[in-house]
Amino acid sequence: MNYKKIMILRTNALISRPNATLKFGEDNCIVIPMPVIDELEKKSGEYTERGKNAKKVLEYLDSFSMHKLTSQEGVRQKNGSVLRIENGFNDVELHGDILPNLSFLDRRSLQIALGLKESTKSQVILISKNAALRLKAKTLGIKAQDVKDDIFPRLDEQYTGRVNCKVSKTKMDKFFSNGFILPKDIYNNYGIEWMPNLFLSMTVLEDSSVSAIAKYDGNRIIPLVHRDEHPFGISTKKAGQIMALEALLASPEEAPLVILKGGAGTGKTYLSLAVALEKTIRTTPIYSRILITAPTDTIGGGDLGYLPGELEKKFNPHLGGIMDNLRILLGAEKNNDSKQKSKKHISEQSLFNDRTIEMQLIAYLRGRSITNTIFIIDETQNIHPDDIKSIVTRASTGSKFIFLGDPTQIDNPLLNERYNGLVYLSEKMKESPMEYTVSLTEEESVRSPLAKYAATTL
Repeated sequence: MNYKKIMILRTNALISRPNATLKFGEDNCIVIPMPVIDELEKKSGEYTERGKNAKKVLEYLDSFSMHKLTSQEGVRQKNGSVLRIENGFNDVELHGDILPNLSFLDRRSLQIALGLKESTKSQVILISKNAALRLKAKTLGIKAQDVKDDIFPRLDEQYTGRVNCKVSKTKMDKFFSNGFILPKDIYNNYGIEWMPNLFLSMTVLEDSSVSAIAKYDGNRIIPLVHRDEHPFGISTKKAGQIMALEALLASPEEAPLVILKGGAGTGKTYLSLAVALEKTIRTTPIYSRILITAPTDTIGGGDLGYLPGELEKKFNPHLGGIMDNLRILLGAEKNNDSKQKSKKHISEQSLFNDRTIEMQLIAYLRGRSITNTIFIIDETQNIHPDDIKSIVTRASTGSKFIFLGDPTQIDNPLLNERYNGLVYLSEKMKESPMEYTVSLTEEESVRSPLAKYAATTL
């Protein structure tokens, strides 16, 4: 039987999103290589979102007759497409300079793809998140592509949470006098993606020296509320950091989810920790503790060994940026304290000893309910999209979750600048009035001229 397209789905393609086999047209055939079933079984034992998705795929396949699934006709899915499990074409020969040392799963996937290509009139496409496998498939004349999904846009198309715009002098005067203007008052407003809590850097058309930073509340464009606050004694004049502070200082009821994106040195961690310390140990505390985490090998199924009594030492290397910024903030506070003898200096160790700051492994979040906590999740771009839900759904009363990351700095081989937890969370949640996204630019970096030059040149 011939189809418009035969889509061969690998393991990560199957568990990358719910109902992956139903994401193709009714005139297509979805083929799963038999060895993928073994991969799904292994992953189904993981205590991660990917493990849960793998289990769901297996349960879905089990709802059909195995005899029909492995037949040439396959089974008809509810969207009209055909689903099959293929274990044939064992005798198909593979040739090519880059094909030696293939894994068993890769070899069988390529044999099946090539066999179907040669035995049918349909276009055969191998769907895999493995770039090396896609390259090898193309050397055999097999079309291959990554998992396509609109919620993973290109870097230059990703939601930034901010926009530069212009207004007339009359409208700017109205903004200052009345405390608001409307989206229609913005010059060329039709090109703006009007999401709740979008930040605007407004400049007067007739005089570029007159400007203001504002926020769209879902109906009107209003002034910032926390512009004059200096959490833990810090201050900034850069637009992106002012926007970030507005989101971070907002109450957990108003802004329980904050996403800060940007390169190293743009102040994401520094600002987040400053607000966390201010709202936990200074003024009138609104959080009972600061929880911090970052992705480790544990997410991929490994672990950090026996945890009690050793977690801080084992986890520290994964939180270098957070710990560096914590020491800077406490060092600045110590210098201020020396000038104000009445104030008692707070040490880094004391914050951990009295559990004001705690470290948390992402893999051990499942089942927890996090209340009255400011939770900082660093390096979110290295978290798999499927694991993000497991983190955000831990939020309970009085908590603020802050996700930090740079989509261009990917260390996880299964992820890229489009497909990662940071982008997924920002794109999926941008329409919620509870979420704030702020992307900090390289121009707003607070690092030295040398560091900035190296970042853009080397």
